[in-house]
Amino acid sequence: MTLPKVLVITPDRLGKSMAGPAIRAAAIAEELARQNPTCLLSLNEASELIKSKATVSVSDHKKWVKWADIVIYQGIVLEHFRILRKRKKFLVADMYDPLHIEYLGSAVNTSFYVRRAVLSVTAASIGLQLRVSDLVLAASPAQKDLWLSHMAAWNVIDPEEYDKDPELGEHIAIVPFGISNQEPKATTNPYLENFTAIKQKDPILLWGGGIYDWFDPLTLIKAVAIAKQKKSNLRLVFMGGKHPNPDVPQNKIVQKAIDLAKELDLLDKNVFFNEGWVDYNKRANYLKHATIGVSIHTKSLETQFSFRTRNLDYLWAGLPIVTTEGDFFADLVEENNLGRVVPQKDEEKLAAAILDLLALKELKVAQKNCLATREQFRWSVVTEPLKEYCRSPYRTKKNPLALKRQPRKTPLYYYKRFGEIKREEGAGGILRKTAKKLRLPGSKFW
Repeated sequence: MTLPKVLVITPDRLGKSMAGPAIRAAAIAEELARQNPTCLLSLNEASELIKSKATVSVSDHKKWVKWADIVIYQGIVLEHFRILRKRKKFLVADMYDPLHIEYLGSAVNTSFYVRRAVLSVTAASIGLQLRVSDLVLAASPAQKDLWLSHMAAWNVIDPEEYDKDPELGEHIAIVPFGISNQEPKATTNPYLENFTAIKQKDPILLWGGGIYDWFDPLTLIKAVAIAKQKKSNLRLVFMGGKHPNPDVPQNKIVQKAIDLAKELDLLDKNVFFNEGWVDYNKRANYLKHATIGVSIHTKSLETQFSFRTRNLDYLWAGLPIVTTEGDFFADLVEENNLGRVVPQKDEEKLAAAILDLLALKELKVAQKNCLATREQFRWSVVTEPLKEYCRSPYRTKKNPLALKRQPRKTPLYYYKRFGEIKREEGAGGILRKTAKKLRLPGSKFW
């Protein structure tokens, strides 16, 4: 018996250097290809073909949509394939990243008009996904509660479905971000190769990934300034530089972190910034030669519903974790003794936690626990609910009132949007963004 054909769509960039959405889509496609005919499709024009058990395509979008029986998608894909809204395919919305909440944290330096407009469009897109998709994927129990409450608010839940299944178990599944099924292997030491001030036996704190506005690298840098008084060869390395997706601008917090490191006389001495984005297949070189993985943030709505994928890489490599309280991984670290959890914006306690964990006995215990905990996050394990669905897909009944066509954006909206762009970027900005919108399915302009 031939199983249904599955199409996994990401708006993000595929290639040697990939961010979270593309990594997740590639891993899901790889796992599903072990049982279903599967294609991985990127809508980003900067994408490159990657090695996978699934068929990989960066073109022929409509052909692959027509080919598929089941479509698993991320982000604003429904905005570009209106045919999917007709619900003739089995639709799975991968909502592991609550985009509207993330945007609240990432756009703090953007004008209020733009923030309100983007949030409005993003919220409408989320509502559309919840209304037409047969299954929603969440990354954690907190996210599951978030999306179930959104379904209730959007009038998506059909009373008949609720009577049959009060917990709506068939509507939503928890599929966390996963860990590679392969063991991490280091082929070189990038710290010794790229940073002349770092020596062989120096303890290294690794910030594994990009620096975004909802993170708090500033408190971490201050903590390093304190800790180095007792551990002079302590090094902090920020692994992620320029984002691999050209559509994603650099956050202002990056420059603030660099400026603070300069001000404290730590730059290129105790604190180092990688300019580029590390090849995804070479990240093990950084992980295996680090001492502690760090993930420092402030408390916010974004933190509450986040799922920090960099922490999974730390687990994958058996790297003890120092993180801030308030998110999924903070609870995991405390429950399984994987490292240390500290209060937000407290450089003194953060410095103490780092020094405490660097004690050899403490480090060994945390390493052992990380290696044991990681097994529950293997891609082969976390994708099991999705693999089960793709073996025997089903439709979930929606409240008919929720499926009514939503009003389109008015000409007044676009008039105001053009005015905002002209004030910020001039007439050239309008032309550039309009051209990009017309040619790039993954554009987030509108």
